[in-house]
Amino acid sequence: MKTSAFQFKNPVLTELEFGINKEFLNQSDNEQQISVNMEVQVHRKKEETEAEVSLKFRLGDKDELNPFYIIATEKADFKWKDGLKEDTVKQLLNQNAPSLLLSYLRPIIVQITAASPYDAFSIPFVNFTNEE
Repeated sequence: MKTSAFQFKNPVLTELEFGINKEFLNQSDNEQQISVNMEVQVHRKKEETEAEVSLKFRLGDKDELNPFYIIATEKADFKWKDGLKEDTVKQLLNQNAPSLLLSYLRPIIVQITAASPYDAFSIPFVNFTNEE
């Protein structure tokens, strides 16, 4: 087995907010489309081969159109071997890192939403590339 030149350590959940909207209007509509938004932040460290990446995940809104809302942030430190091309590093930090962080958020989101009076929400696969 050959290990990757791109590694991570200490993924942590740094923010979690959940609420049920008591004024939800379509309580009988299980096919309600809930909005999903994600924000990636990359903070390169002074060392040229390290960065902290966070993924902020938002599901639903605090309004009567959504059964619930969740705001969750997962963060980890990433490092890579010297000599990687800058384009490769940017791709790893902006695509691979958030994809990994999302994999840590998936079971948390499913468990929390399954404990609500509504159906569990499974996060679909996400394309973090700039392609449409």
